[in-house]
Amino acid sequence: MKSLIAFVLLLSFKVSAQTDSLVRWKELEFTTPYESATFENHFKKGNTDFVALFFANSPTATQDVKNFEERFNATLKEIQTSELYKKKNDKKIKYIYQLVHSRFLSKYEAENRFYEISRNGNYNCVTATALYALFFEKLNIPYSIKEKPTHVYLVAYPNADNILIETTTPVFGFLTFDNTYKSNFINNLKNQKIIGSSEATNSTTDELFNKYYFQSENINLTQLVGIHYLNDGIFKQDHNDVAGAYEQIKKGYLYYPNIRSEYLLLHYTAAKLELPNLDPLQKAVLIGRISRLKEKGVTAEMIKGEFYNLTQTVLFKNNDKLLYKKCFEAVTQNITDKEMLDEVNFIYYYENGRVFYNQGNYVRAKPFFSKAMEIQPNNVDLSGVFVSCLAQSFRNERKNSVVMDSLEVYKARFPVLEENSNFNSMLAMLYAAEFGESFQKGDEKRGEKYQKLFEDFYASQTITIMSPQVIGQAYSEACVYFFKKGQKTKAKQYLQKGLEIVPDDMQLKMRRQMLSGG
Repeated sequence: MKSLIAFVLLLSFKVSAQTDSLVRWKELEFTTPYESATFENHFKKGNTDFVALFFANSPTATQDVKNFEERFNATLKEIQTSELYKKKNDKKIKYIYQLVHSRFLSKYEAENRFYEISRNGNYNCVTATALYALFFEKLNIPYSIKEKPTHVYLVAYPNADNILIETTTPVFGFLTFDNTYKSNFINNLKNQKIIGSSEATNSTTDELFNKYYFQSENINLTQLVGIHYLNDGIFKQDHNDVAGAYEQIKKGYLYYPNIRSEYLLLHYTAAKLELPNLDPLQKAVLIGRISRLKEKGVTAEMIKGEFYNLTQTVLFKNNDKLLYKKCFEAVTQNITDKEMLDEVNFIYYYENGRVFYNQGNYVRAKPFFSKAMEIQPNNVDLSGVFVSCLAQSFRNERKNSVVMDSLEVYKARFPVLEENSNFNSMLAMLYAAEFGESFQKGDEKRGEKYQKLFEDFYASQTITIMSPQVIGQAYSEACVYFFKKGQKTKAKQYLQKGLEIVPDDMQLKMRRQMLSGG
C-alpha cells in the first residue's frame, strides 16, 4: 500500500518559509465546477465549508453532499436529543463514537476518499477522523486532530479528559485514561530517564502525561483537507494516473504547505516530466515549476539539463523556432532563481544563434550571440563563434566606418574579445582601411589617429595580417599625401614603415622606386 499514511507521513512536517510561491492559483486544474467553486470560496472569499471541502474531489459532489447532509443532520439531532449526550464527557464521547460509527462506517479501506463514506461506508483514518471532527464542530466539543508518522486520529477534550478517538478499530475506538494508567506511563519514562527528577518534581502527573503521551503534532481541519488531497494524489499514482496525481498533490499542498507536501510536489512534478509523449510546451511549464523547489534539492544544473533536452527536440530536431520561443517563455516566467535563469537564458540565446549561424543567416544569429555574451562574457567557445558571426554579418557592408563602429561597441561591451586574435585582426584591418581612406581624403589628423590604432595592434602581436593589400594601400595613400605636400622625407618614412609590415606589397615597392628615381 503506497498511501500517504504509509509513505508521506514518514517525513517531517515543519512549514517552509517560501511555500506560498510553489503553487499558484492559475495553475490549478479542477475536475468539476463544484470543486472550482469550493476552492474559490475558501481561498479567495474566505468562506470555508468543510463538508464541501471534503467532498470537492467527488465527481458527483452535489448529490453526495445532499445525501450526506441528510444523514448527518438526522444523526446530529439524534445525539442532541439523547439523554446520553448530557452525561459526563467520557460517556458522552463513547455514545457519540458508537452512534456515528454505526450510522456511517462499515469497512476500513486503506485507499479511501471521504465521499465513499456517504456512498458505501468505507473509510480510513483520514476520512473517519474528518467525519468525527465535523460532528464535534457542530456539537461544540473541543477536540484536536493528532498527526503521527503513519496515522491521524482525534482527541476529545484535549488537556482535560484527553479522550482518544481511534478511527481504525471499530471495537476499541475510543480510549480514556485512568490515574493508574497515567502513573504507570510516567513512571516508565522516569525509569528511562526521559523525564528528569527536576521536571517530575515540578509537574503533576496529568501535566506530564499530557506533554509526553499526546506529543503528536496537532493539525486543523484545513490541513486534514490537505492530507485528504495528498492521499488522493498518491492513490491515483497507484493506478498509473501520474497526471491526475500531480493535480491532486498541488491542491493538497495549498491546504497543507509543509516539507512533506513540498517533497510530494517535487516527486510528482518530476514524475509528470518523465511521462512519454508529453507536449513540449507542457514540459516547459513543468520545468519552470520544478525550478521553484530549489530548497528541496533542485539545482541549476538539473534545470539546465531539462531545458537543453527540450532544446534538442524542439529547436534542433524539429527546427520549430516559434514553439521553442513559447517553451522558453513558459520556463522563464516561472523561474525566480538567478542562477537557474541565467543557465536557461544562455542556452536559449546561444542555441538560437547557433541555428541561424549554421543556416548562414549571420545577421539574425548576431543578436542571439550578443545576448548570450551578456550572460557568459568570458565563454571562449562563444566568443570564437561570435567573432566569426560578426565577420560574416559585415561581409557585404561597404562602409568601413559602420563596421568599425560596431566592432568598437562590441569591444567595449565584451572586453574578452580583446583576447581573440581574429577579432583584433578584423578591427586592425578596419583601422588600416580607415587610415588610408582618411589620407586619401586629405584628413591628416584622422589618418594619423587610425594609423596609430593600427600600429598599436600590430606592435602588440595580437593580430594576423588578413589583408596585405589594405595595409599597402593605406601606407601608399599616406605617402602620396605627404609627397604632394612636399614632405618627401615623411613620405619615405611611410613607405618604409609599410614595407616593414607588408614587404611584398607591389604598390609600396612601386612608390619607393618612383621616390628614389625622383
